Amino acid sequence: MAEQSMWLRIAEIIVGLIILILGGYAIAYPGVAAATLIGFLAVGLLVLSGMEFARVFALDISGWRRLLNLALSAIAFLLALAVLVSPLIWGGLTLAWLVALALVFAGFAAIGRATPGTIIVGIIAIIIGFAVLVYPPLGVATAVLLLAIALIVFGLELIVSGLLGRWV
Repeated sequence: MAEQSMWLRIAEIIVGLIILILGGYAIAYPGVAAATLIGFLAVGLLVLSGMEFARVFALDISGWRRLLNLALSAIAFLLALAVLVSPLIWGGLTLAWLVALALVFAGFAAIGRATPGTIIVGIIAIIIGFAVLVYPPLGVATAVLLLAIALIVFGLELIVSGLLGRWV
């Protein structure tokens, strides 16, 4: 495999440092990171609402699917409005529910692999998922922590790739 150009390597190192700093910032200021995630959630819900509304006018769907797409569009739009109007309550709650559902489904998927280790991990994920449903701030904190870890890992990967001159 050929080495990358010097400019690309420098760019990877600089972008990696920026992403690494953002990861540290997410750890140092979790409230700002949570607000950012909630903002992305509102935008994502608005985009979902628009897409589902556009699908209402597709020619190849039945009446029931049109009705379901319209209902999903309305629900996503109303939830996006609720998140925008009261981000701490609805945004944090919605973000926590998404984390909880992801943990529960991932837990069942892990249990489905049926090895002793994955069964244990799956049970732990399901327990944490239900704990997040009971105590939503735990879900927001989990989302912020995962964001910070992801930023740090991606930042380090870019820095190492830039230093080595190849993808790692």
